Amino acid sequence: MALVAAALLVAAPAHADYRVCNKSKVLLNVAVGYDTGEHFVTQGWWSVTPGSCATPIRGALTSRFVYVYATDIDGADVLKGATSMCVNRLKFEAVGIGDCWRRGLQAVNFAEVDTLSSPAWTTWLGDPAQ
Repeated sequence: MALVAAALLVAAPAHADYRVCNKSKVLLNVAVGYDTGEHFVTQGWWSVTPGSCATPIRGALTSRFVYVYATDIDGADVLKGATSMCVNRLKFEAVGIGDCWRRGLQAVNFAEVDTLSSPAWTTWLGDPAQ
């Protein structure tokens, strides 16, 4: 008598998240900023190894723009932009983007990512030498 095992595959619900993927050959440290509707929040750090992704924002995006800042393992800027927001050297969450230094934080320039109002988005970071 043969024993047959059957597996029922159930589709998992789609996840609407914001992801950052590393196409470079170096470890990247990533911070993100976004508008909650009441204020801006910046959060960090996610370490993203080459060829992998991190999910800094879980759940559907509620704002059209997400702001991203990335450094390499030596702290050199890999991705920066023109929008000044606050970061800290250690893992952090900062509410508001003003008076960074007064709050013991550092102001850096984040790159603005237009998600086209999509509930999910992935930003790909390439090799800084490219």
